[in-house]
Formats: sequence, C-alpha cells, structure tokens
Amino acid sequence: MKGDVLEMVKRANPVEQERADAWAQTDAAARIRRQIEDETIAVELGKADSAPRTRRLSRGIRIAGLAAALLLVGGGIAGAAVVLFGRPAPEGVKRDLRGLYAGLPADIRLNPDVQNARSVAATDTSTLYYAELRDGGYCTEIVTGSRPRGANCTTSAQVAEIPIGVTVPTSEPQSPSTPVSFGGNVNASDATTLAIRYADGTEDPIPFGEGHFYVFDVPESKLAIVHRGGFELIARDASGTIVAHGVVPPDFDQVEPDSNQPIFVSTFSDHSDFTKVLGIEGQVDVDHTASLELVYPDGTTVDIPLRSNGTYRYDIPADRQDDLYPDPGELIARDREGHVLARTRVASVAYWRARERSGS
Repeated sequence: MKGDVLEMVKRANPVEQERADAWAQTDAAARIRRQIEDETIAVELGKADSAPRTRRLSRGIRIAGLAAALLLVGGGIAGAAVVLFGRPAPEGVKRDLRGLYAGLPADIRLNPDVQNARSVAATDTSTLYYAELRDGGYCTEIVTGSRPRGANCTTSAQVAEIPIGVTVPTSEPQSPSTPVSFGGNVNASDATTLAIRYADGTEDPIPFGEGHFYVFDVPESKLAIVHRGGFELIARDASGTIVAHGVVPPDFDQVEPDSNQPIFVSTFSDHSDFTKVLGIEGQVDVDHTASLELVYPDGTTVDIPLRSNGTYRYDIPADRQDDLYPDPGELIARDREGHVLARTRVASVAYWRARERSGS
C-alpha cells in the first residue's frame, strides 16, 4: 500500500522522484497512508461528470474500491500539503443546505442538489462543501473541525458578475486572535493561482481544490493583521498577470452602511417565511434630513422616528408584515419643508430573490 500511495502522489503532481521519496517519509505522508488503509477517505478525482459545471478539474486519479482524492499542492515538496476532498457532505451540512431559503415561495426557492453535496476543497482543519444549483450556480458551506459555519448560495447570474467569490463565516465576537477561515470560488476562467495578500504586503498561496473552489485558514501569525487590516485575494493567470482581485475589509463580521447609499436599510424576517418583513433598521446619511417615512405598496404612509445620528429601527405591525411581497414599499427622507431628499425601495427577502431569479 505504501508504494501505491506514493505512486498516486507522483501521478497527481509530477515532481522529481527523489523529492517525492523524501516527502513520503514525513509524518504528513504517514497520516495520509493510514487514512487510506483504514478506508476513511471517500471520493475520487478525475471523474468529469461529477465536477461542478463550467469548472476545471484538478488532475487526479481514480482508485478502485476506495474513491480517494489525493492532490499534491504547494511550491514543491518543501511547502507541500496533501489536500483531500470529494467526500459526501455530512448530515449537518445537508440539513443547512436543504434549509436555505426554505421560507421562500416554492417557485423561487433555489433548491440545491443536496443529495449529491460533497467536499470540493479542504485544509487540515476546514472543509468547503458544494451543492449544485439547476441554473449553473452553487451553494457552499464551510465546516471547521466538525462545526458547520452557515451555508449560502451563488446563482449563475452572480457567478458571472463576481470574479472571486468569498465567504468569511463568523459566529463569535472577534478579537485579534480569533481564528479566521474563508472559502469560495474563483470565477475568472483564466486564473491558475490564487493568493491572499495581507495588509503588510506579504502573500500566501491558496491551493485550489476541485475546479476553482478553495478554502483557507489564516495562519496564527497573521490573525492580528487580518483582524486589523483585512486582506486581499489575488488571482493570476499562467504568466503571473493579475486577472481578478477582491478586498475583504477588516471587521468583516460587521455590515456597515454604504456611504454611497443615502438611505441604508436592512430588513429582518422569520426564517420560516421570507415573504414577511418583521421590521426594518438602518441609517439615513443625507444632510438636512428632518423626517423619514415608510410608504407601503398600497400607498399607506407611516412616520419612522430618526435618532440624532440618523439611525432608525421600526417594528412592522403583525397585520402589515405580509405587505412588502410581492411588491416593494419605499422609504422617503424629507427636509423640514417636506422636500424629498432621498428614497429607496424596501421589500422582503422573497421579493429580492424573485428579482434575482428573473434577472431583473
């Protein structure tokens, strides 16, 4: 078995034989051999019909009877790691994926292929799981250890618009030492490498898993700088030219009002029914604003109290929580004379999802 595993590693990423032999003596290689011998690794590489649509498969090998995925990555053996992926998603992940948008009307639910959900990228501690959408998009969830971190979906229309998709799950108060893991997909078709660039200008490579999916755990030595300064993701082509670029700001767990948005609005809903809006909150960032009003689709108007800093929150009465679907309402900011300074639509999650599906 030891010889078979070594041959698989060599075939997965051809390197000089003596360097491969040296790597085979490391603890990491021994751990992988034990996993394969115990038949605890599930899945295969190189099976085109199991790949996400429009994604390129990494080179690999099908292993009869075991369905194991082995890919040697990194800058030669010295910095290499073996990435394992292709395993069926555990029940907790399937449950999260199945529950996505469960409160939406049936005709606009995304309905990921949960039955065939599987891992597409992995590190020593984190795994990115994938489920295909019928429109060519996908849903993913990052699991750190055994803990699912929250699923999300990217439609085919969004894939076309986002060169580098990234999700940074957070579930606890952030401190300079809080672990940071993130993952996603590079949608730029000519990208061959991906790297994280820290605020100090240094970079670390991020290996691709299946196709252009990836997951990455920020090294402990870089956590403080990431929490303080965020990071960039840079995709390059075979010549080293940057083909896609994205910025993840610091305090990435916080949603800040967009300074280009005169009225920032966030809705909150009961996950059991996304056609309902239980309340709204946000901030008005327009000089001389004296009042804010919510106009329902039927023309009914309600005054929304503004705090001195321009923020607001309004709990929608139970008998009006269905009113912002299928049509949107509007928030209108006025000055003391009643002149309109800014306006923006406000609607349920189901309304916006229906627009995404229709492409409007």
